[in-house]
Amino acid sequence: MTLSIENSPSRSYTPPKWQDSPIRYGRISRALHWLTAALVTFQFLVVLAWRVMGENTMTLLLAKVGPHGSLGILILIVTLARISWAWVNRKQRPPSSPGLGGRLASVVHVSFYVLLLWLPAFALLRQYGRGGAIQLYSIELLPEAEREIAWMMAPAGVLHSPLSWLLLGLILGHVAMALAHRFWFKNPILARMVG
Repeated sequence: MTLSIENSPSRSYTPPKWQDSPIRYGRISRALHWLTAALVTFQFLVVLAWRVMGENTMTLLLAKVGPHGSLGILILIVTLARISWAWVNRKQRPPSSPGLGGRLASVVHVSFYVLLLWLPAFALLRQYGRGGAIQLYSIELLPEAEREIAWMMAPAGVLHSPLSWLLLGLILGHVAMALAHRFWFKNPILARMVG
């Protein structure tokens, strides 16, 4: 009886490029990561443009291309997909760095997921509590409430803005640390997500 090369114990297994491995994130993890980055960046771009310039032709166009509520729904959907995919790949993903730095990085990543779930979920609750319909662009997902519901509006009313700025701060720190790992510490952490 002979072993085929595919079944040979001496041949190391290489996971498909779409799947995570201990040395890199797969194509699906990377696509979800960069899609999240693009959506969140555009969300902040629209908000900051409105804060700086007020209502004008450019901000109205930005709001039409990326309505705040619709972007929030997309961020929520992509975050749920990321969490699901991370769970499926939990045993083969790149490990956290050892020591305090690795623990801090883990805390920051968990904070990202919590904020990326909390912010859109509670904003949607606030929108519905105000009596507004929930829409993804022009598709109505949930019709208007018949009346205002105060308890639905309260959490997002108090925390949405400060936690959004906390998210922005974490993102800027995340980018800074990724670049520091690449250019200062000279380690391959950024390459695991860039590909």
